[in-house]
Amino acid sequence: MKKNPLKNLNTMLKLNPYAKTARRMALLAEEQRVKAKKEKLDKKRKQISKEEATTIKGSGKAWYQTMISDSDYTEFENFTKWLGVSQ
Repeated sequence: MKKNPLKNLNTMLKLNPYAKTARRMALLAEEQRVKAKKEKLDKKRKQISKEEATTIKGSGKAWYQTMISDSDYTEFENFTKWLGVSQ
């Protein structure tokens, strides 16, 4: 019975000698990707200081206030009728 070169490494090497190098390079590239991803996630998961937390919270609150002021529909005639607000 003929062996499947996709499953049997020795048969693949007889057909394609570069397969060994290609497989090794793929494994090394995968290790590097896993390591880079782990470092990136560890960096994101690190604890932030109180000062950084307050600046983040302050910028979020400022953005929320601008969002509220931008969506003030009471200034427009059509929306005041729809909202039932009398002037």
